[in-house]
Amino acid sequence: IEKQALAALLPQARLQGGYSENKTEQSARQVFELEGQSFSSVTDDDIDSDLTRYSLNVNQAILDLPAWFTYKKGREASRLATAQLELDRQNLIIQAVGAYFEVLRALDNLEVSMAEERASKRRLEHVERRFKAGIVAITDVHEAKAVYDLTLVDRLNDDGRVDTAYEALTVLTGQSHHELWQLHNDFPVVNPTPGGRNEWVETALKSSLSLKVAGYNAKVARYHSTAKKLEHGPKITGFYSYTDFDEDGLAASRIMARDKPFAVESEGAIWGVRLDIPLFAGGGISSQRRQANKQYNNALQQELDIRRRVVQRTRAHHIAVMTNVQRVKARAQAIISSRSALDATQSGYDAETRNIVDLLQAQRSLYSALRNHANSRYDYVLSQLRLKHSAGILSIEDVDELNQWMVSITEASGS
Repeated sequence: IEKQALAALLPQARLQGGYSENKTEQSARQVFELEGQSFSSVTDDDIDSDLTRYSLNVNQAILDLPAWFTYKKGREASRLATAQLELDRQNLIIQAVGAYFEVLRALDNLEVSMAEERASKRRLEHVERRFKAGIVAITDVHEAKAVYDLTLVDRLNDDGRVDTAYEALTVLTGQSHHELWQLHNDFPVVNPTPGGRNEWVETALKSSLSLKVAGYNAKVARYHSTAKKLEHGPKITGFYSYTDFDEDGLAASRIMARDKPFAVESEGAIWGVRLDIPLFAGGGISSQRRQANKQYNNALQQELDIRRRVVQRTRAHHIAVMTNVQRVKARAQAIISSRSALDATQSGYDAETRNIVDLLQAQRSLYSALRNHANSRYDYVLSQLRLKHSAGILSIEDVDELNQWMVSITEASGS
């Protein structure tokens, strides 16, 4: 874009050439009077000639302010395109990692649902045996059956979410995926560095690609508005023109019965300076000037809005990372507490001090804690990447660092 705009400020040269053959038959009769007598002249000729023409035209803008500011607009537009490309790359990183981890999230939830379904089925079978032995009432069977049915529904829903997540990843990558690597259990969950929220906001205001794109867009609109403003101004152009004309041929007269050769040569050069001042163009130039000015004001407002959103998003993502760090730790502790609660409830149920409802509720609490812990780990990873994306410092190195904590299914099972 910058080079295209610069072209209007550089010399413009055009070389033209042509060759043609001319064959003409002409006859004419001319009548004139001399001293009261009429005379006539008759011609009947055949003309056969070759014509060669060359021309060279060179123009150079000496004063063209609209072209100058259009060039500056093109320079900012090139920078805008570069920033937009980098922003698209960061967006793609977020999109790709998000789609990948949505599959892992769905797989983990499915695994928990399948485990809960198996446990609920065993619980139901155990209660049914106790009912047949006359140890428990039919209500315990109904309670266990209701919980089993709910876990079956959860498992079917999670199974569908896995297929949906795989489809989304396939659309993004253009290929099918089967065995994805898992996030290592020892993946570190730590606070972001630096830890201060204001520091991240300051980084975002300096490095945010969304803000850079908006800034370049405002500069493009400003130079475009300035160029349109100056369209009413004078333009001075230097020019040079060179022409070479050569024609030779033969004129054959049928009346005189003779041939008359002829040749014409012409060569010339013109140079000068041209002044152009558009006085009135039907109001079109003024209309374009007003339109460009409104577009510039709109771009300024958009830049201001994006600046506010960048600050808000950066603060929100920083809060999300800090919250997810505590959430992962709390939910890991919740698994331990839920498992202990289930063991205690199981003992109470065996001692007939707790009922089946308490036991089933404790079981569902455990699997809910497992599911929540898995989700919180993926939420942490994504919120961390989104924070860097908002600050404009997300790079492929962050993905490489994340890849170091990805392990195969076999390794994940043994870890």
